[in-house]
Amino acid sequence: MYDVIRNFNVDYVYFDLIFLIIFIIALIIAKKKIPLLAFFIGGLGINFLIDWGIWLHQGLREISLPFNFAGATVLFFLWFSLSYGIEYSYVFLMFEEKSYKAKLKWTLFIFLGWLIVAFLSQLIPLNDAKIKTIRHMSDLRTLRIAIVLIGYLTLFLLRYDWKKILYLFSIGFLIHFMMESVLLISNIRPGSISILLENSLIEFNMGVPFFYLLYDKLLKKIK
Repeated sequence: MYDVIRNFNVDYVYFDLIFLIIFIIALIIAKKKIPLLAFFIGGLGINFLIDWGIWLHQGLREISLPFNFAGATVLFFLWFSLSYGIEYSYVFLMFEEKSYKAKLKWTLFIFLGWLIVAFLSQLIPLNDAKIKTIRHMSDLRTLRIAIVLIGYLTLFLLRYDWKKILYLFSIGFLIHFMMESVLLISNIRPGSISILLENSLIEFNMGVPFFYLLYDKLLKKIK
């Protein structure tokens, strides 16, 4: 077992909510319907159901909040899950966008947005009450690596170009690396460079090949 920990102030939530609203508006203005759906479905349909619906009630997730009003925990996890929705939205943005300039624009927008949120919450003392989340995880490294290999092997067997496969792997690595590196350098999540690299290579790449098959075989045609 190992623990995934976050320590942050309440005002981190405030600033992140502002960024989430800006991100949603940007998707709407750019008419990015599929990434917008991925944002909500990934955040609420996947993360919320797993994080709040399963892990919290099975004791795998612990949370310490500085407030205790009715529904506080549910509201917290709704925000927490939607915050992760950006990762889902990003990979579908990278599936859709054709130009390097557009891909770079979205990448910098998200990375800089996360950086600004993290450091503003530490520099501007709106509410420095502490929130702590802990996720107790089994050390399933072999299984996680196997899922990644199965996903990308499936793309290879379906005769996708190796350059496309490498591109998809880089997307999965980059989005998780951006999020985790911001948490690391802002001291929100304790850890190390080696753990950062390992998680970035594995975590989101367990889903990227299957997300792309869904996009390429179904969503792109509907669009």
